[in-house]
Amino acid sequence: MTKKRVGILTTYHLHNDGQRIIYGGAERYGVEFTKLLLELGYNVAWWQIGSGWEQEIIPGVPLLSIPIGKSDYQTCPTLNQAFHEQAEQIDYAIYFSTLLAYPQAYPKSISISHGIYWDYSIWDSIIPTEHERTEWRYRWYCAINRPTKVVSCDTATIRFINATWPGLGNKLEYIPNFVDLNCFYPNQSATSPGKIKVLFPRRLTSVRGINETIAAAEYLTAKYPQVEFHIVGRGHTDFQERDLLKWASNFENIYYYWQPPHQMAGVYRKADIVLIPTKASEGTSLSCLEAMASGKAVIAGCVGGLTDLIIDGYNGLLLRPLNTRTLIKALELLINERDFATKLGKQAQLTAEAFSLGRWKARWAKVIMQIFS
Repeated sequence: MTKKRVGILTTYHLHNDGQRIIYGGAERYGVEFTKLLLELGYNVAWWQIGSGWEQEIIPGVPLLSIPIGKSDYQTCPTLNQAFHEQAEQIDYAIYFSTLLAYPQAYPKSISISHGIYWDYSIWDSIIPTEHERTEWRYRWYCAINRPTKVVSCDTATIRFINATWPGLGNKLEYIPNFVDLNCFYPNQSATSPGKIKVLFPRRLTSVRGINETIAAAEYLTAKYPQVEFHIVGRGHTDFQERDLLKWASNFENIYYYWQPPHQMAGVYRKADIVLIPTKASEGTSLSCLEAMASGKAVIAGCVGGLTDLIIDGYNGLLLRPLNTRTLIKALELLINERDFATKLGKQAQLTAEAFSLGRWKARWAKVIMQIFS
């Protein structure tokens, strides 16, 4: 029996030159999703924006690039069109970002929402006029309506769609993100005596809170000699990473480095407090789930899907507003009240059990078998 073919359209898994790997949550999600489709017996191929190069997303699974970069109203209609022309031999389609299903979608297709992305402060300058906002909303409606099913990783997106277009509610499926509990678990031995390690395991972007983290690191390491900050993540460019490394080298207790995803479990286990200080554009963060499964006290922004994971004061701290002052205040609370921090970490570990990789795969397999049948 010939295997059915699934084509997946994304914007970027690699940078558009095909050379630089992106180590974000969505990209790691894409790898696990590909493995699941292979386990279910499908042939899989990916397409993204690029200059015409070919790579592999994992061994044996092609990642093909389309030299289309134009974007209108936060959508990519020419990329969508080129995908349907190049992937004409596929049986089913996955639109890895919701708006990639505009203007057309395969008869049997699924789109994925990784969280609301328009909740940051400069959104009005990106879609500045009412005419543009009307067109953007129309394209959003089409992108939700045309696939067979829309899977959302968080409830914030579902609430938005239900409130804006109640008739589209039957399109929506909630499958929150995952954590591999076999890899991410608490440290069985004590951490460095007398040291409190604060970890920022995120991309080096302002929306992920890197600027507030830098300011808090400078202030708190000067005030508390026992506190270390570990900033572990990739930047968009080599220059950005070099600048941060140069900055960190000026401080005795501040460290910058990055690790590939398969080595992050050990980084979490060595930490005491984990920062997920996102200000906007966040789903059910993989980093947050990994920190929780590792039994760490988490400080997070009160945005997007983070509110599906963190109950303030029970299994972590949610900051609203999130700024340098509130971040420092929350960190000082956990630095000075270690028993409270330990309690948050234990409750976080219990919460993470509801988001296991096995449960995520089972929920996705059910949806896939329903739609691709």
